[in-house]
Amino acid sequence: MSRISKLRTVPHFWWLFAIVLLLSGCAAGDRSGSYADNAPLSAFGPLTHDSQWYLSQIDNAAPEDRFALQVLATRRLIADGDNSQATAIQQQLAREAITPRQKVALRLLNALQLGKQGQSSKALNRIAGIDLRPLDSPTVQFYYRLQSELLLKTGQKTAAANSLISLDPYLSGDLVSKNEQQIWLLLKDSDSNTLKNYSNAAIRMKREKAAGWFELAQIAKASTNQSQLFADWQQRYPQHPAGAFFTPAAESQQPAITDSSGITATADIQKVAVLLPLSGKLAEPANALKAGLEQANLAAGNKLSFSYYDENSLPMPELLAKVQQNGAQLVIGPLQKNKVEQLSASHVAIPVLALNQLGNQPAADNLYYFSLSPEDEAAQIAQKIHEDGLKNPLLLLPSNALGDRTAAGFNSYWQSLEIGEATVAKFRSRDELLSLLRQKLGGSATGAPLQAGQVQSLADDPANDPNRVDAIFMLASAFEASNIKSSIDMMLGDSPVRPTYYLGSKSNSSGLRADVALALNGMQLGDMPWMLNRMPEEFAIAKTALPQASGDQLRLYAMGYDAAKLVSQLSELRQNPDMTMNGLTGILRVTTDGVILHDLFWTRYTNGQLATDESTLSQPAVQQPAQ
Repeated sequence: MSRISKLRTVPHFWWLFAIVLLLSGCAAGDRSGSYADNAPLSAFGPLTHDSQWYLSQIDNAAPEDRFALQVLATRRLIADGDNSQATAIQQQLAREAITPRQKVALRLLNALQLGKQGQSSKALNRIAGIDLRPLDSPTVQFYYRLQSELLLKTGQKTAAANSLISLDPYLSGDLVSKNEQQIWLLLKDSDSNTLKNYSNAAIRMKREKAAGWFELAQIAKASTNQSQLFADWQQRYPQHPAGAFFTPAAESQQPAITDSSGITATADIQKVAVLLPLSGKLAEPANALKAGLEQANLAAGNKLSFSYYDENSLPMPELLAKVQQNGAQLVIGPLQKNKVEQLSASHVAIPVLALNQLGNQPAADNLYYFSLSPEDEAAQIAQKIHEDGLKNPLLLLPSNALGDRTAAGFNSYWQSLEIGEATVAKFRSRDELLSLLRQKLGGSATGAPLQAGQVQSLADDPANDPNRVDAIFMLASAFEASNIKSSIDMMLGDSPVRPTYYLGSKSNSSGLRADVALALNGMQLGDMPWMLNRMPEEFAIAKTALPQASGDQLRLYAMGYDAAKLVSQLSELRQNPDMTMNGLTGILRVTTDGVILHDLFWTRYTNGQLATDESTLSQPAVQQPAQ
């Protein structure tokens, strides 16, 4: 069954129908009388007449109202299924649209018609990046309702709820309570991991009200300790409307990881049990983590006493019981995801800093998650592109599990910005990649116009086209990235504007050939500061401890180092989400649900070298001119 087919089943239909009713406005209202009765006239106010009535008023209307009457008529025609006449009026409007508001109105009509024709993804692309600031309240409301409906039709329930959260401040009266009910219904049916990603994005963007919705929806999915979690949520979000929709479930007899006193203070902890896969195929990565833990403890004056346990040696409940019997005050680990799953279902009263994350991890006062996941890195790359003012990124990803996880992480953040999904091009071979690039960037060989909502090519369109690809993120090695960039440059030919390029940790390579490094000029790269030669003394110490280590092993060393450094500050960081700590993996912070975030460090290639000048690194991205 397709995603859209699923939405038509009984559990989903009624709240989809409710959103459509809100979108259509008062379509069944009075269709007689003068439009002046509804003054001031808004192109996206309620539909109270049929299309011919609106068109009949144009000749006698004031100049400023004629465009709005045509928009209202087109909306009615689209609602009635008369696509031929609706398209004809839109063609006329395209010739008349001069002001920013009029151009936005045309894009909204295009998206509305595409959505009615079952082309919801194209419709979302069409309204991506609209500047809402100059718009009147009815148009903003229409935008958010349309966006929510389109997202819902593509199966993106959390994103649809996010649009309705943004709509809420523009409503009044009964519409507020109806909108909030729809938000809660969508969030209750959302995936836990998606909720976590949206919550983290909302916190980073200082969207406190949105964060409250997402966090409470996560609490509603927690299998245990809901009463305590809800009480903590109420303290952080007093008077939040979401509280009216949630009642904590009765507690189970044996809660998961928790402590009746709340978050355990970690400042004075000394005895730490470390669970790592010390045997088997992951023994080498475990040794890199162990080396990082030991070095951080040595640098801090050996304040911690580590006891190591092989996480493969016993079933997790028995291992945790043994750890507590031996007097451990805190646990670091385990590393393997299946072991973290087993731990989350076990009872342990002491804090745990797990070295991996789960898709639907339970939030609990004494459980923390620290990982180097591709989803988190991709979300930070999306954040960087947005902060640089770019709106239409193209992701070039391998067609494999890593590419899928990267796309999911990037779009989880991008969708939270309410500008639709980023365009993703996945490939299995170089030839397939070149074909995709020609399709996305090479222009139309026939010269035929592109369909509304389609991402436009740089080669065919002016620099101010709102749908033009303006950023490209590649999940590729440095050598692959240089080849891809060269291919794109050839395809774009004499185009006066180039996209801004972004690379992640996979592209960070030392010892590049001079021609490869020069081909990367202008490209921005995000990675741990540790891996960008920002901490040469610590790096030299690590190479002494692990002389053969490179790449992933050095990243795991940094993760172990930061895990040890975090121990004494875990509880304080969790209770103060704005508080940060400098680490080898980046600037560290802890969310209220215990997830450790580490911010990437950004640099760029200049003259074949990664820039080290702080003033250069702080500059925002700029559009690259043709060489």
